[in-house]
Amino acid sequence: MQFGYCLGLDFLQGDTELFNAVFDAGFDYVELPLSALYELQVSEIEELKKALKVIPCRACNLFFPRSISLVGPSMDVPEIRAYLAKMLPIAAELGAETLVFGNGGARKIPDDAARAGVWDNLRTLAELMEEYARQTGITIVVEPLNVTETNIINSYAEAVELTKGLTHVAAMVDSYHVAMEKQNYNDVLKSPERVLHLHTAFPIGRLVPALGDDMTQYAAFVHAVKQIGYNGKLSVEGALRGKATVMEEVSAALRVLRGLF
Repeated sequence: MQFGYCLGLDFLQGDTELFNAVFDAGFDYVELPLSALYELQVSEIEELKKALKVIPCRACNLFFPRSISLVGPSMDVPEIRAYLAKMLPIAAELGAETLVFGNGGARKIPDDAARAGVWDNLRTLAELMEEYARQTGITIVVEPLNVTETNIINSYAEAVELTKGLTHVAAMVDSYHVAMEKQNYNDVLKSPERVLHLHTAFPIGRLVPALGDDMTQYAAFVHAVKQIGYNGKLSVEGALRGKATVMEEVSAALRVLRGLF
């Protein structure tokens, strides 16, 4: 199992404490926000490449910027194509192997749209992502989100259905969203081959795992991951608790993960 940590780009502006702690703690990779990379200048991309010589970026989340309409009457296919054509090669150049499509607000069913129409839009989007992912060798995973974040693709089964027949666009599991929806992992066990990335956090408050956590909160997730034989990337996506130093919290999170898996 490769353990990663979801970061913003603060370290490029000199706020390197969390970035350095992730490296010093022994995490295998960082997961960065793809849409934030969209705003960087060429010189900043070069600086990012230098920083990532310390610890690699093997995944990215926050796939699309809010400015691009993904579904509904305003879905902008030419702009989506232009974004994919620009950003997937950049992600590949940085070393990212997996890109996470969450974007709950952007994929939400608008008030003036029917669910069937939005589902068709999302399938068109998935096919576009497949086209560009195939060209770069990257895998894109659709993230099921809880209903407070979006009103479509709220389960692993929906993510699998959306990506059916695609080879470079699959699904992922985030234990926080599963817990929020009070779901089980039965659908994961039915289609284990579509799980190509994982996120986790302590579900109560979506916090970075800590040594004092109630470990039963992770039990169903860990059991399912082991049962399907998953051995890929798992990223921590949670808030620091502020009760210890950043280094102490990050190190403890990795110790928890290694103890669970």
